[in-house]
Amino acid sequence: MRVTVDLSAVAWFVIFCLAVIVGVFLIILLINCLKVVKKVSNLIDNNANSVTNTISALPETLKSVDELAVSAKGTIDKANSIVSTVEENVTDSFSINAENILNIINIASSVIKSILNAFTSSK
Repeated sequence: MRVTVDLSAVAWFVIFCLAVIVGVFLIILLINCLKVVKKVSNLIDNNANSVTNTISALPETLKSVDELAVSAKGTIDKANSIVSTVEENVTDSFSINAENILNIINIASSVIKSILNAFTSSK
């Protein structure tokens, strides 16, 4: 007995089997998606009051955050001006102190030279 197999029939059979497997996977995927949608729906239904309260409190919260940001900006601006003033004062006082120290060193060196000259010239 002789059986002839047509390659196009085998190809169609393989394509049909793949289509069935993909269809089964899609059905499983849809079932899982429906389960997730049901859980989310139940969660929203059970917490509808909390969600409503949260959404109604949201404008007040945003207003408070805006006021806080404006207040923080004002405080930061004041702090920046204070820091720049302190920086200028420290720089000025440091330069004055450096000049004073140099003057003291010059005076001290002059005094030491005078004392040394007084002792060396008397001999």
